[in-house]
Amino acid sequence: MVADYDLAVRNLATIVGLTALEYSESTDPGIGRRGGMAWAGDNAIEIGQPIGDGAAARFVERFGGGMHSVALQVENLEATMAHLQQEEVRIAARPRPEMCFSDPRDTGGIFFQWSSFELPVDPRFGAAPPDPLPAGRVLAPATHHAFIGALVDDPVGRAQYFASLLGTAVTFVDADTPPGHPAAGVSLGNSTLALFPLPGDEGHALWGRPYARARTHLLALRVKDLGAATDALHGAGITIVRWEGGLVVLDPAATGGVQIALTGAFLPGDPRAAPDQR
Repeated sequence: MVADYDLAVRNLATIVGLTALEYSESTDPGIGRRGGMAWAGDNAIEIGQPIGDGAAARFVERFGGGMHSVALQVENLEATMAHLQQEEVRIAARPRPEMCFSDPRDTGGIFFQWSSFELPVDPRFGAAPPDPLPAGRVLAPATHHAFIGALVDDPVGRAQYFASLLGTAVTFVDADTPPGHPAAGVSLGNSTLALFPLPGDEGHALWGRPYARARTHLLALRVKDLGAATDALHGAGITIVRWEGGLVVLDPAATGGVQIALTGAFLPGDPRAAPDQR
């Protein structure tokens, strides 16, 4: 969720090859955004700009925008909602019959969207993938969504809880990881939710912006050649906040407000990783 949809889509197209799949506007207070689904690598991300003064607008005004939530595909929304309520996770909103949001206060500050609908334009549901942008127009073409990142108070403990809630598995634990790197991971079926410790006063140095509370914060994209991608970004004047441990963190001001990191590999246990990486 960003302050300027057009800017974010344009910048991400140039940086990682993002392509818009569809566009719509909704003034429904539970949605309140203009924008839509976009494609980068092997997965989709919804990019929106708030309309009106609803929850999306308050999020951008309060936090400056960025990664808003983790959207999960489920087979049966009614059964999912019953499961959440049994686990004492409240339903915060149900703006459409086929989707709902759970209350982040019950999930350690992480905002989850649960959906049972399928978009006809989405390649994961049978649509043709969008044509890649012409060679030379993209600085660091993404091949995959490497992982979604979230800042939490207790990465290892939250990983166990999220795996139980989602019915998946903890993919790795590295409690001694240095600041700014994931301490645990949870399978999302076709990707990984990577859990990072809260950065405290180091937020700006690690991510290019402060983060004072638990939340989803990062989209990490895999590229074929991390060194070449980083050189191309430097050459184009894109600010890099840090490059360490195989993670290149971009300045969110350069991406239109979306916190993006580049990597050359999947995290341990990722379902798409080679067997010796699982």
